[in-house]
Amino acid sequence: MLIALLAVLGVDVMVVVALLAAVLARRRWVSHRPGAFKGAIRVVEGRVPGLGGKWRRGYGRWVRDVLVWEKAPFLFRSEFVLADEVAGPARTAEPGEVKRLGKSVTIVSLAVEGGARIAVAVASGAREAALGPFAVHGRRSRRT
Repeated sequence: MLIALLAVLGVDVMVVVALLAAVLARRRWVSHRPGAFKGAIRVVEGRVPGLGGKWRRGYGRWVRDVLVWEKAPFLFRSEFVLADEVAGPARTAEPGEVKRLGKSVTIVSLAVEGGARIAVAVASGAREAALGPFAVHGRRSRRT
C-alpha cells in the first residue's frame, strides 16, 4: 500500500530503499562504536545548545570529557557536550519516566559547561558507559 502511494506520488522505490539502507547502516555504525551506549538525554537546568528539556533518544559515547550524542531517529546529527563533573548520585528511574529503554533504567546527572545540568538515562547495564570518564573516580572535576 505504501509503495503504491509513493509510486503514485512519483517517488522512485529505489530512492526509498537507498534511504532506508543508509539509515540502517548509520545506526549499525553508531551503535557498534567503542564505548557507545543507547539512551535518552534531556536538559535539567540551564541551557545546552542542541538539547532540550524533553527526553530525546539516541546513542552516546565519550571522547575524553566530551559526551558525543547522536540524535535519533536518523542519527545524522551529533551534539557535543563538555562535562565538568557528576552532578549527583545515579538513581533508578520511576516507572514510565523514560520509555523504550527497558524495565530497569538508571539516570545519571552531569554538570556541563556553562553551569547547566543534563540527565542521561540508560539501561542499568550501561551505567558505567554513561558515566564515561567519571565512572572510575566518581565525582571528579576536570578543572582540578
